[in-house]
Amino acid sequence: MLAPNHYFPPFSEKEYQRRYSVLLEAMKEAGLDCLLVYGSTPLAGNDTGQINAQYLSNFAGIGHTYVVFPVREAPTLHIGVPLHAQNARDISPIQDIRGGVALEATVSARLKELGLDKGNIGIVGPAVNFFMPCTIPYEHHLRFTKDFPNAHFQDVSEWYESIRSIKSEEEIVLIERAAALNDLCHEEMFHATRPGMSHADLRRIVEQVAFMHKGNHCMMHLSSWPMSNQDWPYPDFWPTERTVETDHLIMSEMPVGYGMYYTKIMGTYFTGEPTREYRTMFELAASVHERVVRELKPGLKGSDVDRFVEPFREAGYMATSLISGWCNYNSLPFVGQTNPDFPEKPRQSHLDYVFKPGLCVQVMAYPIALDFQKGLWVGSTCIFTKDGLKELNKYPVRQLRVI
Repeated sequence: MLAPNHYFPPFSEKEYQRRYSVLLEAMKEAGLDCLLVYGSTPLAGNDTGQINAQYLSNFAGIGHTYVVFPVREAPTLHIGVPLHAQNARDISPIQDIRGGVALEATVSARLKELGLDKGNIGIVGPAVNFFMPCTIPYEHHLRFTKDFPNAHFQDVSEWYESIRSIKSEEEIVLIERAAALNDLCHEEMFHATRPGMSHADLRRIVEQVAFMHKGNHCMMHLSSWPMSNQDWPYPDFWPTERTVETDHLIMSEMPVGYGMYYTKIMGTYFTGEPTREYRTMFELAASVHERVVRELKPGLKGSDVDRFVEPFREAGYMATSLISGWCNYNSLPFVGQTNPDFPEKPRQSHLDYVFKPGLCVQVMAYPIALDFQKGLWVGSTCIFTKDGLKELNKYPVRQLRVI
């Protein structure tokens, strides 16, 4: 039995078998002999940043990790610190743990054991290929291609993520717990907000509440501006000691999680009655968000989301992705934009993506002034059921709130 813990809460043996079975069938269909699933730490906060490897291993090593996942033999977990092997065996369903600072050497040795000199090997990057387009370190790539000159290596990150993104019942239990904790954190931050409090102090409140309840906090965007002089429509990734003052607009992006599963709230609130312009902008964002939650259904495609952003175009605003995958990091599909070049034109695979039950998504209604001087957002995390979208966050994100 795997050791209980709140960093990587153990799933049932049936859940791991389900994951492995689904992936193995997909590998056979794709003609893959083995996967090299890499993990590294790309974000801030106390999360691992290694979601693709962690999905199979339920463990993340310091710095970076590999899971070697062959079609015909058991997987192996490769971590950089050999002294952590016992901890990994306590937590991970993978019991063959191989350690060493030079991970590329232990991975290469495993590939040789598997006889993959001419194998078709899929490489999976650490997080989300569309959002963070990277796979493995340069030094590792040199070693693998030198040791296996006749093998075929290919990036299959998006393919893998499309499988991982459909959540099981056991995963949804953790996501719902994360949603409840996120609601609490945002409510605590809202009630703690007062003139003179720094943006960094508000972030610290969120961290304290999350950690107190055994949660994770991977990062946070937060800023405030005078409603009379907002000069940038996007809050700071690293909140500063600038302070909230009377008649400010406050924007926060808050991913809070449990067991490395997250939900995200995109909150906007005010210290003082909003001006007519901001009230109108907020009500527009709230109405678009509500309509998406009410009308988006499984079976629709990414391209069908475009109709929901028409109110932004009609009001003279641009907007970035209205829908993106979300549970650990932004992931496919990124769809629903008024400007196809901001932040990046969606891939055709995202436009063709068919929404399925079990897909967890971020719904973010985000009108931005054409001069890029003003903006606000309304956003929460939802999951597709067989009937439609279920909003996971209970925080009243569509309610215009004033301190």
